[in-house]
Amino acid sequence: MVKSISIRNVQKFEIPDGKTAISEANVPLGSIVKTGKTLTTEDKIQFEVFNCVFSKDISEEISAYIPQIEEYVSLVTYRKNYTFNMYYSATKNILFSEGVTSVTKGFLKALQDTEDITIKYSTPHFDFDSISNLFAQTKGVRFNSNDQGVNNKMFNGNAVNENVEASEAIQNDDATQIIGVMDIGGKGYTVSFTQSGTLIVFNKLFIDKEVPMLELATAALDKIGMLSK
Repeated sequence: MVKSISIRNVQKFEIPDGKTAISEANVPLGSIVKTGKTLTTEDKIQFEVFNCVFSKDISEEISAYIPQIEEYVSLVTYRKNYTFNMYYSATKNILFSEGVTSVTKGFLKALQDTEDITIKYSTPHFDFDSISNLFAQTKGVRFNSNDQGVNNKMFNGNAVNENVEASEAIQNDDATQIIGVMDIGGKGYTVSFTQSGTLIVFNKLFIDKEVPMLELATAALDKIGMLSK
């Protein structure tokens, strides 16, 4: 049920036609394909569609079958391929990535270092105080903490913004994540915004479009005023 999409503000996004390989120190990392396909959302924003592949080193202990030796071996690090789409609007200067935050971050950094590609982007900073006022309910707040031995705190409940500590974190711009119920298209969706540039939805999407999450994301960002700038 849980779906997410990463968001970046874009100043430049120049990608050659067709497929561009991405590598670092002659090690292949993946590719990006400018498909030539476009999608237009209900609010009439047109997006270019890009097919992306990115490999990322994962540090965890697993057992993997190696066909060459016909045996299982234990690995503590391995490389995993991620396949996802990105959607870019030149009119709104915004980029959506279906890749999770860590994958999107690594992929965009690799794109910046790729010859023939020119991109400049930034992670949006959300105004959680204003967003909380748009929620029918504020259900969760995560924020940094200076308490001894505590890096961050997460409060959950049906009205956590009424808690003094959580409310101060929102108002003082110390919160890193906020969760609440937002009316989108006449339906209440439980969504989360993070200051790492991710929008998460915890409900089934009742949106009959080719990419429902793109529709919800543009509607949510339009509601908080991000697309009107």
